[in-house]
Amino acid sequence: MAKGKKKRAESPQRLVDQQTLKAFWDFMSQHFPGLRIDLSLFDYKAGEFNKPKVSKEDYAREPNVPVEKVYDTVIKLLPEYHQGKDILWKPSDYYKEHREELVSLIWLDDFKLDNPFGYTPLVYLWTSEGKYQAFFKLAEPVPVDDADLIQKTMVKALGLGDKGATSFFQHRRMPGLANGKYDPEPLVIFTIPENPTLITVKEIKTIEGRREGGVAENNNGQVAERQTEGQELPKRTGGYYIRPVVPINYKPVLIRPRSDFIKRRPDGTIDESATDMAWATHIVRFTYEAGWDEGSIAFSVYEELLCNSPEVERRKKTPRHLRDYLYRTVWKAIKRVKETPSELKPKEPSDI
Repeated sequence: MAKGKKKRAESPQRLVDQQTLKAFWDFMSQHFPGLRIDLSLFDYKAGEFNKPKVSKEDYAREPNVPVEKVYDTVIKLLPEYHQGKDILWKPSDYYKEHREELVSLIWLDDFKLDNPFGYTPLVYLWTSEGKYQAFFKLAEPVPVDDADLIQKTMVKALGLGDKGATSFFQHRRMPGLANGKYDPEPLVIFTIPENPTLITVKEIKTIEGRREGGVAENNNGQVAERQTEGQELPKRTGGYYIRPVVPINYKPVLIRPRSDFIKRRPDGTIDESATDMAWATHIVRFTYEAGWDEGSIAFSVYEELLCNSPEVERRKKTPRHLRDYLYRTVWKAIKRVKETPSELKPKEPSDI
């Protein structure tokens, strides 16, 4: 009996909860369809505590896996998992070569569930005693570099402990499998909380100000925004991205907000029509230079004005007047851009 027990100890079957594993990737497929994943093998037994051995062959052992196929791919790797290698995952290195691709996943390591901003993740992992990895979803997808900046901004503002784990391409734990970093090995599990916080670019623009008390919370735990004097915003979040209203695969364009183009009358009141024209011209210029066709530009600028020009429907009184006003503004902006020399174009939002 003693000899038999020793044999089992030398070749144990590691903890696996396939139901948890499948449920997690079904959930991720639902919220992040099309996301590409790399699966790697980490050997914590051969390396040091915080420096596992990862051979060249084991890094991205299964590369560029569609999120919808991750579960089946992990199952194929289980024999090596039972030999002692942890299976970890991350957004694929594919995105390093295609940084224009849009993503909406944000990941925070060493996350605090009782964080001062009251942020609730879309889903979080329990990876060991008192340790959590949290995943947030952006309200609108952004290019990879912007997702990386948003993630780093949140890590800094929240004061998270694992400062090294801030990269968008950092490896994450696998729910349903064991965490081989510790002995005994804890089983990684996940939780889907109620009322997750949907992260917006506007939210990130004020997050550092919130850390200094620039924003207060109301009784519902929601963040009420107010301006912080002298606040310096990350350059890449000084505006927001738009995509064509019509379904054409053009590159998204970063534009500045309408508030940057306020025009005033001599008495100090805001001239909303002049402001609309200045902002429309800005949007047309950037989309035109990004290679969008005129139809896509026209529909998209029309939509931005309709959604963001203050009380435009009330100002124009009737639906026909509103429609005529928006059409005239859009086409005047297009004409102005065509007639304006390129050297007079405004600065890139990232230079502001």
